[in-house]
Amino acid sequence: AVLLGDAIHSVKPYFGLGVNSAFEDVIVLDKCFDEAEGDLHAALPMFSKLRAPEARSLVESQYSLDQPPDWRFFANFLLPIILDNTFNKALPQVFSPNLIALLQDEEFTFVEARRKKDLDRAMQASILLPVTGAISLAI
Repeated sequence: AVLLGDAIHSVKPYFGLGVNSAFEDVIVLDKCFDEAEGDLHAALPMFSKLRAPEARSLVESQYSLDQPPDWRFFANFLLPIILDNTFNKALPQVFSPNLIALLQDEEFTFVEARRKKDLDRAMQASILLPVTGAISLAI
């Protein structure tokens, strides 16, 4: 059995990635069939190996943004978007756009988008933690 699209990596409608990720699955599966010269038993493991990290990354990215409407929603969804937009506008050559924009950018795979955002988070923390510490000491 082969799972494609929303059957394996369902995403929220606001991501705008359901059909796009299904198309990517089909393109990769087609390449695997070509490489395996039409051998289904050879193509399917190749497809799984290539697409599993992408599907996992997309689902984990969505899950991190999909929180109940309380403080966790603010902390996991709104605050990161605010920080990403602020840092990206201030230093676009250093900080990438928010995660949803990265996931929608065809230049990056889902895995690359998450890695890029993890790096951004580390850089944001390295800037914000000393600043908030200095402010708290000054108060």
